[in-house]
Amino acid sequence: MSTIQKNSNWLYISPVYHLEISKDLKGELSVGRVIFVEANKLARIRKRIGLPIVLSKIDKKIPDVNFFKESKTFAIIQFKGVPEQKEFECRELIENAINLISSSQLGYCARDNNSQFGIIKTRGTGKRFFINKNIFEANLNSYSENKVLPFRLDKRWKEFHKDFYFFDLLKLISSNNKIQKKWKETIIRAATMSGKSMQSRDIEYSFLWNMIIVEMLLTEQGDKYSESLPERAEAFIGWVGYWEENKFEEKIRSLYTKRSQFVHDGNSNNITVEDVLFTDDLVFNLLWNIIKHIDLFPSKASVITFSEKVQAEKLLKVKPKVQPKTLKFMNRNYDINRIKRI
Repeated sequence: MSTIQKNSNWLYISPVYHLEISKDLKGELSVGRVIFVEANKLARIRKRIGLPIVLSKIDKKIPDVNFFKESKTFAIIQFKGVPEQKEFECRELIENAINLISSSQLGYCARDNNSQFGIIKTRGTGKRFFINKNIFEANLNSYSENKVLPFRLDKRWKEFHKDFYFFDLLKLISSNNKIQKKWKETIIRAATMSGKSMQSRDIEYSFLWNMIIVEMLLTEQGDKYSESLPERAEAFIGWVGYWEENKFEEKIRSLYTKRSQFVHDGNSNNITVEDVLFTDDLVFNLLWNIIKHIDLFPSKASVITFSEKVQAEKLLKVKPKVQPKTLKFMNRNYDINRIKRI
């Protein structure tokens, strides 16, 4: 391949497994630079994205592989440069975009129904063999641990997120809002991490991601986290009756202790499914209220100042005026059987 060819305009196209985009979204969703397209729509947008020849001719040039039948959804990035040098960057962009889509499971899906999707086929199979030591009796079983249901972006998903923050997050990614650049990057990283947490089936891993997100959004260097975290969380959701009734302040302090034990001592024995579910709700409500009020919170400093003013009102026992009446709260309820399935 010549240097001229290598440095021309390129398309990076990757199958995305176990993700489906319905006609309710017109078979397409853009997340930053990445376009996710339903497979059957690829032919219709070929000219728009700059695909030079029809898909059937491309497949004929790839021996023994029907690439465009590989998946129901494809991710596309347009770039200029040398493909070998852009491979890692393109893959990372797609994986981050996938995690952002995965973050839309937060609040929308119950954890026991979460889907796992991505650019690698997620499939885990195994066998188990039970042998009775006292008499000759044996039982051989095979099992599959992949979640077979794909994540579907459809009318139900679209209608749900119209009332929450995910579409505002996508706008934030692509816009030049008058917010601090570092803060914008923090919010996007936090949402990306929440997607990783939602895709993980490891309880400790999900818990740690969630706690990191809460710290990213609410604290700064030099804070005493065990005190700052509950105070700043209270500024956003302390008005909810659950705060006092369910002792949220004590819970958040306890969660930080568990997080520290895990990070510093490798001790995850005290981390429970209930801790993950509580931090799921905490992350969801923080992202929801911050993103929906981004004009009020254009920087992390504004979040901290807001929290300090709320705490001052509480200390002085004056009528609250700082918290906007448009703050929201939502949580999910799980019965014992659903918790056992997580």
